[in-house]
Amino acid sequence: MNLRPARPIPEPAACGIMAHALVEARVSEIAALRDAPAPEGVAALPARFLRHCDEQTVVGMHAVLRAIAAHPRPRPSFDGHGVVAAACQSGRVMAARSLALLKTGGAVTVSTHIVPQGSLHSLAGAVSVGLGMHGPHVGISGGPDALAEGLFAALSFSRPAAAPLPGLWLIVTEWDREPTLDRSSGDVCDDPICRALAVALEPGADAPLTLTLRTPPPGAAVDAAPLDAPPSSQLAEFAQALAMCGEGGALISWALVCPWGAEVRIGRSRRAALDGRSRFGMREAA
Repeated sequence: MNLRPARPIPEPAACGIMAHALVEARVSEIAALRDAPAPEGVAALPARFLRHCDEQTVVGMHAVLRAIAAHPRPRPSFDGHGVVAAACQSGRVMAARSLALLKTGGAVTVSTHIVPQGSLHSLAGAVSVGLGMHGPHVGISGGPDALAEGLFAALSFSRPAAAPLPGLWLIVTEWDREPTLDRSSGDVCDDPICRALAVALEPGADAPLTLTLRTPPPGAAVDAAPLDAPPSSQLAEFAQALAMCGEGGALISWALVCPWGAEVRIGRSRRAALDGRSRFGMREAA
């Protein structure tokens, strides 16, 4: 008999979900949101900090501020926390506007803010700098799988081999539909919704909800979606599952299967299931 050693199944990575917040704002509301105050009890951002930021950064920052307001007390300082930001096609409006202005007015019309404020790293950098966090901050994905890729990256930081962090912020953002732009000015012609979800994660925390990542064993077959499959956002569904699991109702878990076979699961902790209640989420429209 020829026996082969079994391949080890990777240990799941897990974090406690300490707080979360969903913010939704239409294009017409984002200008006012740039200078909107932080929720009561949350430190204010520097004056005009969001003035030149991409729309997804503005909404994502306010999602973090509202999640901080929902965080159970005593709140940590967050200064050692990391940031993983996964934006779906951010910076496109800013880039299109710059190209339109370049065509009509020349190079002098192109803003110097387009690179620092319209790149993949911009949201993570803004959260880290604006809130004084000194852990690693990274931009993830940029495409239609931003939610799955952001969750995978955030939970990877919780593995024992990763540098220990006291906590991590995951921010995922998207448009509900691609904005329509004026060809001559680059301005947005319609009024789509920009959506942002911020989740405060803490490895090993005794939290009402947990977030767990399980990766398939090496060599396991993966049923990947075909390349021509239409992109479908699951951010709103993920945010709803967070809220429903945290409310202590019938829904106790929810899973997202990543395109490469990993599974990310929201689960209610045993303590929360016994209590039958949880009051740590916040869902709000701008």
